[in-house]
Amino acid sequence: MLRKAISLALAVALLQGSIAAQDQLQSPTQSVAKMQKVLRKAQEKNKAARVVLMKKIDSRTTLSGNVSDISDTGFVVTDQKTGATSQLLYADVREVHQKGMKKGEIIAIGVVTFVVFIVDLSNCLGTVGARLIAEGGSHPSDGDLTQNHWRAGF
Repeated sequence: MLRKAISLALAVALLQGSIAAQDQLQSPTQSVAKMQKVLRKAQEKNKAARVVLMKKIDSRTTLSGNVSDISDTGFVVTDQKTGATSQLLYADVREVHQKGMKKGEIIAIGVVTFVVFIVDLSNCLGTVGARLIAEGGSHPSDGDLTQNHWRAGF
C-alpha cells in the first residue's frame, strides 16, 4: 500500500513538472529587468548562462556562455566552447537562465532518494524478520543476535 502511494505521488510530481515545462516553452518573453537580474547573478557567480533567442542567429536558437558588458539595451555572451562572442539585444532574446541545477531541484532529488532508501530498508528488514519467525527463530529485535538466526533469514 505504501509503495502504491509513493508511486502515485512520484507520478503526479513528474506530471506536474512536464506540464510546467510545457507552460514555460509557450510563455511570453521575460521582462528586461528579469533578464538583467539573471545575467548579473550569473556574472557575479562566474557561471554560464543559457540564452533562448526569439529567432535563429547563426542557425542556433540558444546560446550558452559567460556574460559580459550588461547594459540597458543588451549584453555580450562568450561561447564556452568556441570562444566566439555574440552581441545580443534584449529584443532578440526570449529568456535567460543560469546554467546548472537549482538548489530546490537538488533538495528534491535528495528527499526522494532518502524516502526510497527508507522504504526499501523497511521492506528488507520486514522480510528478514518474517523469515526468521517463520523458521522458528526469534526476530533480531528480541535480543537474540546469534549468527545462526541471521543466516537463517538469508
